[in-house]
Parts: sequence; structure tokens; C-alpha cells
Amino acid sequence: MKAMAVTGYVSNAFPAKHLSIEQFKQFGDRLKKAIPGKIHAFDENWTLQNCWAWPLMEENPALMPSDANPPSDRFHEPKHAALSNIVLLQRYDWMRRCGELYPDVDVFAWIEYSVLKQRNVTEQVIQGFMQNLEEKSFEAVSLPGCWQKGPIDDSRAHWRFCGSCWICPRKYLNGVFNAVRTVATLRARMTGKISWDMNTMAYVELLDVLPIRWYSANHDETQFTNF
Repeated sequence: MKAMAVTGYVSNAFPAKHLSIEQFKQFGDRLKKAIPGKIHAFDENWTLQNCWAWPLMEENPALMPSDANPPSDRFHEPKHAALSNIVLLQRYDWMRRCGELYPDVDVFAWIEYSVLKQRNVTEQVIQGFMQNLEEKSFEAVSLPGCWQKGPIDDSRAHWRFCGSCWICPRKYLNGVFNAVRTVATLRARMTGKISWDMNTMAYVELLDVLPIRWYSANHDETQFTNF
């Protein structure tokens, strides 16, 4: 099978506290250099206003994150978490777009732009992950996560899925994006809040409209080694 990694970064979204723009770019450059020819990065001239979920903010400027207490080490104010959620939800569209750009690729894997800052995640781990993808056969959307399936409390991060990595066969790219967009849009309009990307994906899983394969992992190298 032919595999392609997908990543992306929006520089004008919000002033992050935990990483500077320069640090984000350094991590992204390392990731791209680790797997040349096997990764597509949406990181050139991509703005918040280009994201598919941005119109939700335009139609409701008071839109807030569903998590009223987002991590204080990352965000200066809760509103920045809402902007971050708009960016995080964009990854599903980026995956879909890559399917159009690379018609000969069989399976796509989202990899977070700054994933190399996570515990024990190295270039060698990423390289081994991509090699394994090309040796496997995928019939379901595969996502690593920390929690078993259960009720979702949208007022906090729901770690059913980790968010930094997930794998999708070509035939499900459009379905995943359409499901995420539908769920996120409906919930934002009904609640006046926008959920974390992993919360939204957990809601999508509960709909039981896509074949989803969960595997146990954490925010470390196990996202790439346990699948």
C-alpha cells in the first residue's frame, strides 16, 4: 500500500503560550525532513479565515469553547481556545484535500505538526510508523486513544482519542470530513460553543456511521507503535 502523512499549521490563529511560532516551525521542519516525499504539509499562507469552521465564528462572534477552563499553560484566554478548535477541526478537511491531491495513495495518516515535542516521539518513530503503514491493510478509520468508549462530557477534553495521529483509508476521507463538519456545525449552532476536535470525533464514533477502530495509546510514541 502507498501511504502519505498529512500535517498543517495556521500561524495567525492565536498567540499560544506553550510554543512560539518559531518553535512550531522548527518542529514542523523536523517532521517534514524525517519523511521526505511521504508527507504533505498545509503550512504555507494558510490562515484562520481559510479554515472550513471559520464561518461558524463569523455567524456567532460570541462563539466560545465548550471547555470553559481550557489549559492555562496554552491559552491566554478562553476565546483563544475557540480559535484553536477551529484550527484543530481543519485537519479533517486537510486529509480530504490530500485525497484529491494524491489519487495514487491508498492510506493517509494525520500527524500533528508539533508532534515531535511529545514524550519519546522521535524521527525514527515516525519513519517506522510510515513504513508499517505501507505494509498493512486498512479497512477502517484507526485512531489511538486513552479512554474506553463512554458518555461524553463536552465541558472538558474527552480523551477517547488522542488527536495527534489517526489513519484513514482513501475511501473514508470524505465520509469522515462530512461527519465531523455536520456534528461540529450542529453542536456549535445549538449550544453556542465549539468542541475540541477529539470530542467531536468521539461524537462521530457514537453515530456508528463509519467503521472506526480504536487502539490504546497515550500522548507519546504509543500513538505510532500500538496500532
